[in-house]
Amino acid sequence: MTALVNIAFQGGSHGHFLKYILDRYSSLTPTITQLPFEQDGTSHKELEYSGKFEIYHPIPFDKPIWKDPDLPHILITINKEDVVFIERWVNIRANGFNLDTNQDTIKFSEKYFDIVPMKQKLQDLYGVNSLDVPRCVLRDFYKQSFLNLDANGFIHRDKMCRQQKPKNTFMFPVSAFWDKEYFYKKIKEVNERFSLGIREIDQDVYDSFIDKLPWIKTKNRVFEIIDAIKTKKDLDISQIDTVEQAYIGAWIEKHNEFITIPYSNSFFQNTKEIIQWLQHYPQHYKAMNPNLPSFNGIPNPFHLAKLKK
Repeated sequence: MTALVNIAFQGGSHGHFLKYILDRYSSLTPTITQLPFEQDGTSHKELEYSGKFEIYHPIPFDKPIWKDPDLPHILITINKEDVVFIERWVNIRANGFNLDTNQDTIKFSEKYFDIVPMKQKLQDLYGVNSLDVPRCVLRDFYKQSFLNLDANGFIHRDKMCRQQKPKNTFMFPVSAFWDKEYFYKKIKEVNERFSLGIREIDQDVYDSFIDKLPWIKTKNRVFEIIDAIKTKKDLDISQIDTVEQAYIGAWIEKHNEFITIPYSNSFFQNTKEIIQWLQHYPQHYKAMNPNLPSFNGIPNPFHLAKLKK
């Protein structure tokens, strides 16, 4: 059966759930009554879909291969402010890896490294030659990405897709999935754009989706912590995860001259520690941070990437 609309997306950006919503509530398709959720919360359950809405990853992302590019497309887009939240849980849900990045030793698998091309970087940058990766290594790995979000995998792939998207493409922001009102607004726009005859969406279906999304209640926690550092407010951060630690570390390095976050499995336990640490950072330790590609708009001649070249 020929699709009405193709949905192109990156892994972890809810393409399966969008397909379910459009197929279930379009008046152009047979009725679906089952929910799509697997035990891990993903929307990957095999159902009797109509075939009117097809999902796929337009790989390779550097030069996307579009399926039936003359068909209407929905491209799920990812902005820089979305990355920290996606990175927090994508390794748990994507491909069923159930990878816990919050242990002092993170246990990867060969299957993971076959899909996620980071094994060579871990060897080159950190001397990691096994499937067991210390938390300090993974935190620093994430931090490097957050220091230069233009080079982040999600953002780079999104940029390539936007630049080369099919002519008749509706861009659906991934952040819309995390806000009910915004989600309904975007579904309405998609419906009007492609004349899909979308009926009213059952609220309990969306509520079930959001309830199964890890850490949705702490989605903005990292930004609240940064505000606390700015305003010198003491906040307990002992429960934040490795990705949040990395994001905070990147923010600190980008906004404070000549300092580098400590490289260890442990991390600050509250914002008061961070504030005191910044206040009393030894002058004789200060030097141009090799992690930063630039500082105050000036290219950094000591940037790690330049030195490796």
